[in-house]
Amino acid sequence: MFSVEAVIDRGFEDVADPAAEGATRRVDWTIVKRTVAERGSGKPVSAIYVLRRGDAATEFTQLGAARAAVNKTIVHPEKLTRPKEDYAKSKK
Repeated sequence: MFSVEAVIDRGFEDVADPAAEGATRRVDWTIVKRTVAERGSGKPVSAIYVLRRGDAATEFTQLGAARAAVNKTIVHPEKLTRPKEDYAKSKK
C-alpha cells in the first residue's frame, strides 16, 4: 500500500480577527485528496479529502462536504447551458 496526495482546490477567506477589534485577517485553505492504493496494481483502496485551514486539518469523505465547509459552491456548466432544442426554437 502507498499513499498519494493531490491538491484539489485552494483559496482564502477573511475572518474576524479577535486581536484587532473590527479588523479581519486572511486565512488560506487547501483541499487535498489523499488516496491509498495497492502497490502492485495501483488500484485505489480509499480516498479522503483533507481541508487544511491555517494550522488545522479536517477530513471529509466527499469533496462537496469539504467545499461546503469553506463556503465554496461550484455550478456545473451543463446546468447553465440551455438544451439544443431551445436554441432551435428561438431561431424560428
